[in-house]
Amino acid sequence: MNPPGNRPPKPDWKGLTAQAGDVLGPEFWQDIASIIPLTGPRIDMYETPQELVVVAEVPGLSAPEQIQLSFRDQSLLIRGHLVRPYQVLDEQMRLSERFFGAFERTIRLPGRALTEQMRAQYHNGLLIIRIPLAPPDGEKVIPIQFT
Repeated sequence: MNPPGNRPPKPDWKGLTAQAGDVLGPEFWQDIASIIPLTGPRIDMYETPQELVVVAEVPGLSAPEQIQLSFRDQSLLIRGHLVRPYQVLDEQMRLSERFFGAFERTIRLPGRALTEQMRAQYHNGLLIIRIPLAPPDGEKVIPIQFT
């Protein structure tokens, strides 16, 4: 059991991915992608001492109306619609790894995220959202009023 406040260790997904590819062959991930398709844009999220950065892969957007950001219940919501830039029938597709269509992604934010100061920009197919973080607080002393 983990001590309070400590996160459990993360699984070594990269190592497991490499092992699965070695054992099951190079086509394994292509085959599995056709069974369990991606349901939205790929997202990276990283944290620096000052901010949380969310990077969403949303290629081909041409207008702000195609994507929406909102915040609710300590979660960032990214909604949008990615349109396939070429006209082709599904039966003509020989390999389909890219995501197209309507999507909604919800990303849970840490409690120290200063959401009222978040900002976003779209450049070269990437939506980059920067959320400042409050300094990490240690123990807070609560004054006790004696009467």
